[in-house]
Amino acid sequence: MNVSKRKTSTPEPADPRADGLALFAEERRHSILARLRVSGKVTVAELTDAFGVSAPTVRADLAHLEEQGVLRRTHGGAIRADTTLFEPPYAQRQIIRHSEKRAIARTAAGLIKDGETILLDAGTTTHEIALRLRDRSNLTVVTNSIANALALMESSSIEVIMVGGAVQPRRRATLGPLAVAFLGSFRFDRAFLAFNGVEAEAGFTVVDFDAAEVKRQMMRRAEEVVVVADSAKIGRVAFAAVGPITPGRTLITDAGVIESEVDRLRERGMTVLLASV
Repeated sequence: MNVSKRKTSTPEPADPRADGLALFAEERRHSILARLRVSGKVTVAELTDAFGVSAPTVRADLAHLEEQGVLRRTHGGAIRADTTLFEPPYAQRQIIRHSEKRAIARTAAGLIKDGETILLDAGTTTHEIALRLRDRSNLTVVTNSIANALALMESSSIEVIMVGGAVQPRRRATLGPLAVAFLGSFRFDRAFLAFNGVEAEAGFTVVDFDAAEVKRQMMRRAEEVVVVADSAKIGRVAFAAVGPITPGRTLITDAGVIESEVDRLRERGMTVLLASV
């Protein structure tokens, strides 16, 4: 009897061929995120049954997604990293995924040509772009970010125009109806925008309506829209919708993004550039 129990409790061997018959890793991870968006939590047991893979394989998927900041592992499973209304304070966001944001900013700055009028949205990734523009010449930069304006205002070769509006301290930016009206007077060669979520079906989303309305106006006023978002934001959906994924727009994210999410965005006509950290 005891021998029989020991045999049935022998750990399942890690067989890559068996896992290979089920979903590929990127497909599994996309499915995990989809389940989290619906129910808010998943369990290892549930996922092993759904995908037909071993528990260690599921735990490895959850660990990978936790590193990207899109979920938090718990005993026996995982929960969503945050709610659709959650956004860390600005100072905290500055240090989260900083290497990825710098890589994205480097790629974004390479798109900007001398003589252009560009719009820099508020955000910690767009702030990294501003820092990279300080030695450029003959640029006009319009921004609703106080941090961006401070970073560029002493450059003798860059004209900085600050968007008027109500100051939102936690974003260090101007928002509201005055900001929307102010932006209506301009046209931009290129706008660099940040979002809390970028997802193929839900589109571009943020955590509150004030930010959504300003970003919507920014997108309307630009000849070219470049979205800058680290990989933790890709596949995520926040509270307030800004606009759909449409052809002609560019996304710059880091190489840690889930490949299936990139494929879904490209299928909708978006150009996706992967920045190497």
